[in-house]
Amino acid sequence: MPLEAWPPYQGWPNRPTWDVFTTLTDEETRQPLEALAPDAFRLRQWLEEHVQRFLKGQETPRPVELLLTHWATDPARRIDWSRVAAAQREGADCSLTPLEAAAGEALRPIEQGLPSDPSLSLALWWDGLARRWAEQPELRLRPSPLGALARCIIDSSLQAIDWQRLAQALRGE
Repeated sequence: MPLEAWPPYQGWPNRPTWDVFTTLTDEETRQPLEALAPDAFRLRQWLEEHVQRFLKGQETPRPVELLLTHWATDPARRIDWSRVAAAQREGADCSLTPLEAAAGEALRPIEQGLPSDPSLSLALWWDGLARRWAEQPELRLRPSPLGALARCIIDSSLQAIDWQRLAQALRGE
């Protein structure tokens, strides 16, 4: 089950598709992507290969790093951390969204180190941790609950991409 439903965004099928188009169409990556645009499968394969390289701590084009850092940190703004913290305290998470439940699961092993204010400070805390995780290859290689959540979020975003629409946009259609 995906971590969240992705509604249409900015005239695109969903936000992950829009994110890929806007982030990866800079000077460094536009030409290789345009060369792949006639074939949505090759386009998908190219991005998935770079995602795997990134997760393994290997070098990837800077725009791919920016995209994946954005995806890893974006939930800091989309998760209702007050609900996650309340579910942690009360031990019941039946009303949480799948994304909130995944965040709660990632926080469970480290409850003692959590900030006390569940709303803003948890969002800032997650943003800082996710940003460090994304920017430091050695952290991406080390198993951790937060790394597992970041990987789930990246995977959920990757699965949501409308590859046909992305290929059409790169072809200028």
